[in-house]
Amino acid sequence: MRHIAALESGRYEQLPAGVFSKGFVKVIALHLGLDAERAVAAFRHVHAGWEEDWAKRQRQAPTSTAGLRLSTPRRAVSSSTTLRGIAIALVLAAVTGAAAFLRSRGVERRGPAASAAPVARTESGPASLALPPMVAAATVALPAGTSLPSAFSSAAPSPGRTLSLTFRDECWAEVLVDGKLVVRGLFPKGSRREFSNGGTFTLTLGNAGAVDVVVDGRSLGVLGGDHEIVKNYVIDAARKG
Repeated sequence: MRHIAALESGRYEQLPAGVFSKGFVKVIALHLGLDAERAVAAFRHVHAGWEEDWAKRQRQAPTSTAGLRLSTPRRAVSSSTTLRGIAIALVLAAVTGAAAFLRSRGVERRGPAASAAPVARTESGPASLALPPMVAAATVALPAGTSLPSAFSSAAPSPGRTLSLTFRDECWAEVLVDGKLVVRGLFPKGSRREFSNGGTFTLTLGNAGAVDVVVDGRSLGVLGGDHEIVKNYVIDAARKG
């Protein structure tokens, strides 16, 4: 804060070496989303003028207090350094106000999401395995009229079936085999999982369009669109999903 105050008021003698002062200006410009190189170039120009005035004042400073006259050099300094300091102060005040406004708008946008009540869910097992709030709150299953291929809907139930999931993009998934939870978590892009010896498979997918589903070597394709949540989709030979 002391260095920022010195920059705003033009009291450059209170700043450290020039390279550090330029670094301060660059960091402030980057933080405020400004052109850092232009800001540093402007500061360098103003600082060069101040250095010239400062050196002139040092050369004109008397060695003793006898006959000291301050009026003329003081007016010379105020006509140059003060104007530059005011200009820098106005620029920094404007960009600081803009940054504060943008931060407040960001907080307003994040406010409703942060205050949303968590979805109540009763499940057994570690809390780390709980459904993500977006998936838990979803009520979308499949588009109306979607059903399993006839090869599965008409066949008699038989155990020992195999389910294969190929993840073309990152997706959160939960798989139950015959009502028993076998896996739940986030699967990376390019991964593949296979589940054997099941009669009924129940799937919940957080990004249904990114998962290719194959049962006993027969492709079901995808169960929904990209980033669409499909919840408790049942693959059962005795009935439709």
